[in-house]
Amino acid sequence: MRSARTYSRHWDIETRQHELLGLDLGEGIPRTTLKYGSVICAVWWGLWLLVLGFPPQPVVPLFLLPPVGLTYFGAKRSLTYWRRTNLLIWGVRLNYLQSGLRPVIGRGRVPAPKAGLRLRARRLGEAVPQLAQLPGLEALFGADGRPDPADSYGRPARLRPRVRLYGPDAVARARAKTSRRSTPKADPR
Repeated sequence: MRSARTYSRHWDIETRQHELLGLDLGEGIPRTTLKYGSVICAVWWGLWLLVLGFPPQPVVPLFLLPPVGLTYFGAKRSLTYWRRTNLLIWGVRLNYLQSGLRPVIGRGRVPAPKAGLRLRARRLGEAVPQLAQLPGLEALFGADGRPDPADSYGRPARLRPRVRLYGPDAVARARAKTSRRSTPKADPR
């Protein structure tokens, strides 16, 4: 089996904002960070002003810290999936908590019925078992004796893919082999 290095991470080309409203920013802020920051700040301040009104003047810098921190840590590359930002990974995790694990039927062509979706509270209770032990929350996060509707679809399919790396010589042999098969032979008449 072949193994090779990939240099694409080192050649990561990123567009930067070198000027903003006529103000020279030097090397500049990456545009993805600028986009994330503008959206996060707009949502944060919009919700804050809608719910509680304008904050007192001495504590305004404290209200800037949550969107700045979320932008800073969210725009960094994930350590587990280096091609994605942390904000995208967090969004995928939140989407999983919201929509749940859906069984794949017919390679995804057949939509799963609603009874097959796992309950959010039950998934959270499985992830953090201490929640089911809190007084008054046993019924919400516990198994409550009923079978999980997701179990009615059978055991999960375990996949163990084998990754293979083919070089140009193997690809050339395969193409030559298929081209010999597909070429029509001359009629002997």
